[in-house]
Amino acid sequence: MKKILGALFTLQLVSLLQAQTLPTCSLDAAFTASNKYGVWPDSATNFNAGFVNTPYLQNITVKVPKDTIQSILKLCFTRFVVSTPSNVVNYGLPQGLTFGSSNTVVPNGTVNGAPSLRFPGNSNACASVYGTPTVSGTYTLQMQIQAYATTTLSIAQCPAVPNFTSGLLVNTTLLKYYKIDVNLSTGIQNTAFSKGIRCDNRDVINLLPESQNLFIYSISGKLLKQFNIEPFEIKPNQLADLEMGIYILRSNHTRSESVQRILIH
Repeated sequence: MKKILGALFTLQLVSLLQAQTLPTCSLDAAFTASNKYGVWPDSATNFNAGFVNTPYLQNITVKVPKDTIQSILKLCFTRFVVSTPSNVVNYGLPQGLTFGSSNTVVPNGTVNGAPSLRFPGNSNACASVYGTPTVSGTYTLQMQIQAYATTTLSIAQCPAVPNFTSGLLVNTTLLKYYKIDVNLSTGIQNTAFSKGIRCDNRDVINLLPESQNLFIYSISGKLLKQFNIEPFEIKPNQLADLEMGIYILRSNHTRSESVQRILIH
């Protein structure tokens, strides 16, 4: 019995450590190649949806400019500091999720009870919101971005590699448009059939006398497709662009909403 309990404890510990392992984040190539600065995703793209007790990952790209000119002065950015506002618990994240970075970002300790990061000036870096959400709901996040800079004459050059410990606070911005929808996953069917929708591999069939809105997610919770299907409509090859694997289908109409697993093979 002791051996069995010990083995179970070891498995639980390994699972816990794996769930909290800091993932390797990735930069958004289109954003870094653009002439825009700040944080990506934007308000229109927003964050991935998630599912209860399913690992979640959202990459964040932070692009810090080299400088900006104000009248006869030039501001040389040394860092952007990302932290949770003083009146917000852990950025407003769902229970089970946290914020961190595997990139060339400098840890900034804990600010207002949550991890904070420093993103050096004149650079592109990334971070991740990750973990396993445990409570369903729609969560509105709040993220504080503080810009630090040194000043020089407008005709002078800013350093290509600034000292990220120097500079004064020149601007504070609060981002309040990010949302994470955490959907219930308890009881999700392992079949590709529910009362309202049937998926015959690549085809989608509406079994109801009313239209439905369908959402296809990856197993990690990223929204891949969204479309409407009319009453009793058959959409041949609607899922033809999906690779083989397991996906989550969410369907809703005027009376109810259902979530199910679908297998593409």
